[in-house]
Amino acid sequence: MKDFLHNYSYSAVKMFVNQFAISIFGSMLAMATTAAENNTLSIIVSVLSVVFYLFLIYTLTWEIGAKDRISVDIGKKKYRPHTGLLISAVANIPNFVIALVYSIGYPFMENHKWAGSVCAVVKMITIFLEGMYLGITTSVSVAGQQLNYYWWTYFIITIPALLIAWIAYYLGYRNKKFTTLFDYKSPDKANKK
Repeated sequence: MKDFLHNYSYSAVKMFVNQFAISIFGSMLAMATTAAENNTLSIIVSVLSVVFYLFLIYTLTWEIGAKDRISVDIGKKKYRPHTGLLISAVANIPNFVIALVYSIGYPFMENHKWAGSVCAVVKMITIFLEGMYLGITTSVSVAGQQLNYYWWTYFIITIPALLIAWIAYYLGYRNKKFTTLFDYKSPDKANKK
């Protein structure tokens, strides 16, 4: 673990800083569209913010995988296909803490003032750390409540970042870009090679 943190702590911090920046950007856009009382636009803007956030994670982790391939080829490192997932998990530690704290207070929120206060503080913190999801979590309702009311929402929103980092590291290690996976060549261009 010490070796992992030595090699990848900068990348995890960079991933977290990217998350913070996109979160502020996403929360400002979500607040503007929410003020306009347009849920559809709020969801669209939030989805675009999330896609941009995931793109930043993809590019960062892809580069790490490509660099690690060189180190593995010369025998400096061992290949660990889960490295991207671990980097993202370290970067998402604040998100896991938020989810855990909200989950502890959630069952007591209706009957205990302290739990309601804790959950309200957590919701405020998520504006700064998970703001790219704000339009989705405040505009979509399940059983009459906004998504940001439910404890499981705070766990689910970390999953895309974990998966993208895992996939991006693998693709970077294999030197394959996501866009080339869907690269269509017309029969005329394929025959010219």
